[in-house]
Amino acid sequence: MDFKILGPIEVRAANGQPITLGRRKQRVLLAALLLNAGKAIPTHRMLDWLWGEQAPANAESNLYTYISALRRVLGSPSRIEAGSNGYVLRVAPDEIDVRLFEELAAQGRLMLSKGRNDVALERYTRALGLWRAEAVLEGLSLPEPLRGEAARLERLRTIVVDASLEARLALGQHGEVLPDLEALTRRDPLNERLRAQLMLALYRSGRRADALVVYQHAREMLAAELGVDPGPELVRMHRQILADDSALAAPSPSVAVRRVFAPAELPIASAAFTGRASEVSWLRTALTSAAPGRIVVSAVAGAAGIGKSAFAVHVAHQIAERFPDGQLYVNLHGSTPDVKPLHPAEVLARLLRSLGGDDVAVPTDVDEASARFRSLTDGRHLLFLFDNARDAEQVRPLLPASPTCRVLITARRMLTSLDTVAHLRLGVMAKDEMTTLLSRLIGGERVAADPRAARVIVRLCGGLPLAIRIAAARLVARPDLSLRGLADRLAVEDHRLSELQADDRAVRACFMVSYRALEAEHSRLFRLLGLLGGSDISVAVAAALADRSEEQTADLLDHLADAQLLEVRDAGRYRMHDLLCLFARERTRQEETEEEQVQAVRRALHSSLVIACTLGDVRHRRARKDAKFGHLALGRFSMSPDDCTIDPRWLNAKMADLISTARQAPGAAGAAGDVTGLSTVHGAASRRPPWRWEMSDRNRRGI
Repeated sequence: MDFKILGPIEVRAANGQPITLGRRKQRVLLAALLLNAGKAIPTHRMLDWLWGEQAPANAESNLYTYISALRRVLGSPSRIEAGSNGYVLRVAPDEIDVRLFEELAAQGRLMLSKGRNDVALERYTRALGLWRAEAVLEGLSLPEPLRGEAARLERLRTIVVDASLEARLALGQHGEVLPDLEALTRRDPLNERLRAQLMLALYRSGRRADALVVYQHAREMLAAELGVDPGPELVRMHRQILADDSALAAPSPSVAVRRVFAPAELPIASAAFTGRASEVSWLRTALTSAAPGRIVVSAVAGAAGIGKSAFAVHVAHQIAERFPDGQLYVNLHGSTPDVKPLHPAEVLARLLRSLGGDDVAVPTDVDEASARFRSLTDGRHLLFLFDNARDAEQVRPLLPASPTCRVLITARRMLTSLDTVAHLRLGVMAKDEMTTLLSRLIGGERVAADPRAARVIVRLCGGLPLAIRIAAARLVARPDLSLRGLADRLAVEDHRLSELQADDRAVRACFMVSYRALEAEHSRLFRLLGLLGGSDISVAVAAALADRSEEQTADLLDHLADAQLLEVRDAGRYRMHDLLCLFARERTRQEETEEEQVQAVRRALHSSLVIACTLGDVRHRRARKDAKFGHLALGRFSMSPDDCTIDPRWLNAKMADLISTARQAPGAAGAAGDVTGLSTVHGAASRRPPWRWEMSDRNRRGI
């Protein structure tokens, strides 16, 4: 959403569509909030601004009505927060055109002072392009404090106009600028700076006599209107023209033809991008607001297929106009199937060519190329999107050192070893957002015709945008394939991953990249976890499954979580995404023997059986207060009832998952005794009331 107040106040949605604001007082209220964005405005001050001394008796009630209406218009109640100090409008720095105007004006001044007139003119032109009327907030009758702010912006606009004319003259555009100077001088005849610029443009155009006439008229008008003589700048210009000073000559053609080279390399944004409003807002704020002098780097991490690239490109396009020196994009191929990750030297060569043209000599040494890159980016307002990074080592040489640059990185892993990076972990999409995405991809009419099948497809895609896009591609390619038909195909677990592939996109291939990067011990545990059906698992049960110590298993689980192959749940508990679980089972069938699978499941069942039987023993002995608690051991797994705590409702669900796992595992008949014993305990637990007992921290992670 963009707020435009340089002219008649406007609000536009992210897609550029204007939003109707309603009555005048409502627009005045929004203007007041915008001009004080991020600051609390007391209620009494708002009442004074809207009604002054003639406030009606129900003024406060009307104010609440206007606030509520604005919240609805802006699409979120959190946009306008109510606190003890008043109301605050929450906006991202890049959402208000006034802030962008001031930033561009500041950039123009800096470039002009450095003699980079071409860049300065580009900044000033973009800043002035944000204005849509002569007066700030035209059409609104503002209270005095707000009129003062409006006047300040109008003065700043005048300064920017003068500076842009100076840049145009410095670039030899005296012929093109003459009509503008004549019109501005007629509108503001006492502006001596405009008079001096007009004299210079006339002189360079071969109209020396006309330039001297301008001076004469200016001297007469100043004397008549103000009783003063022309100032030093106007007098100096007059003397130089009389002397035909060579300093007034137009710049050489080589200077005049200089052009601002601003790469625009961002990929096309997805027209079907859906949802993630809070994440988009967070990232926009992170990339557009920062402490002075600080380099800004934001990293988006997430599992394969979670939509990191589409998300990053979407946000980058939204803020691109804040980086007039260019937006550069490189796919680092850190996790692209069948593609080798780019070496930093190769990436730097691309960046240097984009920033300086094809004639730039690119150093082959990474350190030297990185230093050249930092020199070229110094002071330039650039946005870099490094997509699909492998790790921090690949990205580190690519970071600019100038605080005027912004860097956005996507990667599967959290790049925590990079300094001063703002991290965002992207999770699965909500079901309603996935349904909307499916509708945008295949057409709302098709989804509306069979909403139940659409919901099944969304559920079986597990919140992965990649999966839903592939499913949509299948439906688009096969108009004869109904949503129900695809839902039935996806419902067959052993075929689901095969169904989720279309053209060069495949969920299985994306998972395979992360899997192949694992070491042997990590990949073994990942495979075995697939045997548990994607249910929550503790370190203790995972250790039993893998036949490793809890300490070693905890490290393995953490590594899998860092690789985005496991989700961290509550403390000490992990879960595997449904589609990853299917992939893990596929790898298990291909890389583990049937006997190894049966033994792993048996160990996990025994570990959970210890918990279940201990719970039964606790219940029985709790009923006899004088009984002593014993100690239960099954094989290598044991637990003391004195330490046991468990919620039977959780146990019922857990036992059902494990029983189902045991029955689905290869050679399930060989574990029949385990399943039978576990079923008996599960049945007993299901008849117990939902009591809960306490357990020491020592054994809590074993459940």
